[in-house]
Amino acid sequence: MTGAGPSWEGHTEADLVARWARDRVTLLASVGSTNDEAKLLADQDAPAGTIVIAGEQTKGRGRAGRSWASPAGAGLYLSMVFRPEVLKDAGPVSILAGLGIVRALDSALPNLDPRLKWPNDLYADGLKFGGILTEAAWTGKRPRYLVAGVGINVRPLGAGISERIARKATSIDEETGDTTSLLDVADAVVAGLESYLAAPVPVLASGDLRDLDRYDGMRDRRAALVLSAENEPLPGTCVGIAPDGALLFRPDRGALRRVMDGTLIPE
Repeated sequence: MTGAGPSWEGHTEADLVARWARDRVTLLASVGSTNDEAKLLADQDAPAGTIVIAGEQTKGRGRAGRSWASPAGAGLYLSMVFRPEVLKDAGPVSILAGLGIVRALDSALPNLDPRLKWPNDLYADGLKFGGILTEAAWTGKRPRYLVAGVGINVRPLGAGISERIARKATSIDEETGDTTSLLDVADAVVAGLESYLAAPVPVLASGDLRDLDRYDGMRDRRAALVLSAENEPLPGTCVGIAPDGALLFRPDRGALRRVMDGTLIPE
């Protein structure tokens, strides 16, 4: 089911429904947050696979409510609805989503060399070009839905972006030296998300662990870890990512830690 809606990259909602073989795609010229729109549709019984794409977000956000710059025409702002049967937590699902996306982007755009930065960032050449936000709703212990939102800088962000963000950010075009089709990026993101999150029980298979190591952009790198329960950054070395999405981190002082929630600041 589709509405008229605006076109996106020269395609209508009906075009994208057919292209991605699903029941619903919603296109919006501008929205506060594609995740908020997708959650609203999920609460209205939108089917699994429903996609929301916006030309811009005025209140785009990442983890912990951090703002995400989403200027018109500069990136892909997409959220998708999933209906898993079992879901322990929405947080570690970001690792599954991220692995699927970087693997699909690596195949589609061989000059990009994308990497994951735990827990939800997409990196290239040590700079951030995208992020993932997963949110879920439960009835008791049963998940009602999972929404995965993806924001990717395809074009350079340009003027109006703070210096703090600009020095840590990049875009697909800057990394590849080419003008990349937003539709090609969307194709990869849709395929990457569904490769893991469309399963009744989203988990990593044993055969995926090699790719997880391969695409882990922080593996064996120095960083400061900021834990939600602590204020002082903890210096140390990233050892890897566990199959359940936990960060394996070795502090300069102390034993190896398994961390499910926190922020990494690369040195």
